Amino acid sequence: MTTLSLPLDFKRLEQLYAAGLQDNFLENALRKLVARQVERDEADLAQLNGWLANYELKYSMKSQEFWDKYKAGNMADTADFMEWNALFKSRLRLLDRLKILKGESLHA
Repeated sequence: MTTLSLPLDFKRLEQLYAAGLQDNFLENALRKLVARQVERDEADLAQLNGWLANYELKYSMKSQEFWDKYKAGNMADTADFMEWNALFKSRLRLLDRLKILKGESLHA
């Protein structure tokens, strides 16, 4: 049995569909996988938003404002600020992933 890499598997599926493959079972399975990942990512986003809200309340500053200042070097490297930065960057990555999963443009 040949072991295939996931990117190669997706490339082959893309080629099969471009060649006219129509498979309801496969299409439904892929839709369910994407929907499940969207659910998981939205739950993770809600949790991240809660953690970010705690920092916003604690420091009376929106996360975007904090992050802009942090990137510019205008915030100290305290444990709270480093964690806030990491959480905010995680939120940005998660939002990008959700846009991809939902078929939205990343930079719209």
